[in-house]
Amino acid sequence: MDKIFEPILDKNENIIEIIKPNKKMVFLSSFISSFLILLIMFAIGCVPFFVTGEVEVMWIFIPIIIFIVLEALIMMFTAFYYNKTFFAYTNKRVIVRTGIIGADFRSLDIKMIGAIDVEVGLLDKLIHQNTGSIRFGSMSSPINNQTGGGVVFASITNPYETYKKIKEYIEESKSNS
Repeated sequence: MDKIFEPILDKNENIIEIIKPNKKMVFLSSFISSFLILLIMFAIGCVPFFVTGEVEVMWIFIPIIIFIVLEALIMMFTAFYYNKTFFAYTNKRVIVRTGIIGADFRSLDIKMIGAIDVEVGLLDKLIHQNTGSIRFGSMSSPINNQTGGGVVFASITNPYETYKKIKEYIEESKSNS
């Protein structure tokens, strides 16, 4: 699995740990958010039929079919995204690997990390998967709870334990420099 980060690792950089997001959380959060958005779009699309009173069965099935097809496409893209998503921390930085078609990388040097937030949201609590997200920030990539920012390990299992391990490693790394 170390090979997936090989294209961006420096010469003397070693992976400490690779973390995969929780599959159930990734798919469930994608399904719920896309379902709600598509449901609102479906409701708005059906309003003219109900206002005019000219409701033909065929015209109701078209939005339903579009709704189902879009939801299926979103789940397919979520599967592509999930298969390419990995998080890692090395002796030099934290790295997020994502993408749908190609591999996209985002990283933050360990020496630059100035803030770490752990978030366990409502959905994390509702499905009882012991999941959450860890957000790493620096002066050049600050954490902003409204707009995001930083580097995020999203939907990971055991976020508090992972936070402790990474924070301990970061502190050890900074004290050795």
